[in-house]
Amino acid sequence: MDRIDRMMDIIDFMETAPFISKQVATGEYYFLDLHPKQGTPGAVVCGGLERCTPDYRIDRARFRYHSVEYVVAGRGELRVNGKRFPLRPGVLFYYSPATPHEIATESALPLVKYFVDFRGLRFTRLLRNHPLSAHEPRLLSSSARTGDLFDQLQRNGRGAGLRTQAVCACLLELLLLDVAEHALSPGDAESPAQATYQRCRALVETRFLDLHTLGDIADACHINAPYLCRLFKRYGAEPPYQFLLRMKMRHAADLLGGQQALIKQAAKATGFADPYHFSRVFKKVYGVSPRDFLACRSSRTSHAAPNA
Repeated sequence: MDRIDRMMDIIDFMETAPFISKQVATGEYYFLDLHPKQGTPGAVVCGGLERCTPDYRIDRARFRYHSVEYVVAGRGELRVNGKRFPLRPGVLFYYSPATPHEIATESALPLVKYFVDFRGLRFTRLLRNHPLSAHEPRLLSSSARTGDLFDQLQRNGRGAGLRTQAVCACLLELLLLDVAEHALSPGDAESPAQATYQRCRALVETRFLDLHTLGDIADACHINAPYLCRLFKRYGAEPPYQFLLRMKMRHAADLLGGQQALIKQAAKATGFADPYHFSRVFKKVYGVSPRDFLACRSSRTSHAAPNA
């Protein structure tokens, strides 16, 4: 119950953060300090993981905080400084309070992205002469720990410890340093191998329900399995088969979260003949079993119902 109560507190807290977009299908947020003191040396304000709706679009002339966003799935576009840049998995971008920007998703492949908002010289000094300092998106090499660091920010940011802010500040500092170390040059980001990787990844994103094995992915991409694995090792954060499983579990979570299917039905819809195997994979991806996921979702719905 402690975990569910904490989730309810976060949902209630979101009412005090109107800058959080309403064009989000699902979101997991943490809030540390929405009103950092003037001259603070460094404060993580908030962050989260958002799965955008097909009509997601942000158009801001200014913003309250500095922000870094990281695309983990989907496609979209960033417009900044009069230029347009494609957004795709593995791309990370930064904007300051005085940076006008527009973010839009492709309706067929809605963006899934992390973000972290912050203030203070501790972080802005790191952004001087940084690959992100021109406010143009950068693609990261596979050696970057970006996804893991955002995951750690998520877990620690939702804690209630006395040192939560300090821990998250250290994680953000490490994140900025890691990006500086592993941001690809524009030339490498547009190499033929990178283009092949993006083509294969996009195919898995759109056809994951039809694919079941590593061989299926390789055949659909018209390349051999060893080369496919090398591409994902070089440019991705996980092997191709693990990426396929994550896409399947994401779809299952949508079905379960929208109460469109029972666990057995969600397993069948994602290509699992054995519901127990499905449950083990789901827990490996999300950290909770499908049954616990449903219980948490039901509690959240019943909590919100009286105020509907």
